[in-house]
Amino acid sequence: MAQQTPAPPASGQSRLFLLAVGALVVVGLGIVAVVAGSRGDDTDTEAASSDGAETAVVDVTGTPLTPMPSNVQFADANNDLAYGVVAPTLSGTGFDGSDVVIENDGSAKVIYFVAHWCPHCQAEVPMIQGLVDDGKLPEGLDVYAVSTSVDQGRGNYPPSDWLAEEGFTPTVMRDDDSASALSAFGATSFPFAVYLNANNEVVARTAGSLDANQTEQLWQATATAP
Repeated sequence: MAQQTPAPPASGQSRLFLLAVGALVVVGLGIVAVVAGSRGDDTDTEAASSDGAETAVVDVTGTPLTPMPSNVQFADANNDLAYGVVAPTLSGTGFDGSDVVIENDGSAKVIYFVAHWCPHCQAEVPMIQGLVDDGKLPEGLDVYAVSTSVDQGRGNYPPSDWLAEEGFTPTVMRDDDSASALSAFGATSFPFAVYLNANNEVVARTAGSLDANQTEQLWQATATAP
């Protein structure tokens, strides 16, 4: 991985986001599963549309984000070269074969990248769903998930059954066998999330386990981020 230079300290409006989540970088974020070497085997499970495959073709349009700094768990204007950068567009399909596009559509959004075999992702998914069920999702904020790094030889397979059993209602996209969507957003570990303002610009990225309170704070801050 190329060496990165930290972005300059936040100022002005960007500080509002940092203040909203000022207590975020605490114990709990340090629980991660490393992405490197975690992708699936060489079995060709990739397919398009509704054939029941767990992976599918993903088209990435735009410039991929630089990798999230590997030595931090919360990346923002202070330490992330991707801060303020317009995120690439992802075009793919859900498990039912329906088209899914994650793009600059005028809405703020959070994209969660989840791996079925990651125990921290397994804990995060029902937590996210619980917040949605409790009406904690702010107006103007969309939540997406990308099922990625699929491996038939690891636990909790297949991801389509896992997410269905959890009653997960946010829109889900299947990543491809090469984890192209994951790579395009600069993931370094799981759980991994990217927070985008209404202009589709990166306002934060997180790597590690969050509790419900931290997640709700980040949702609120993202929904109102300039």
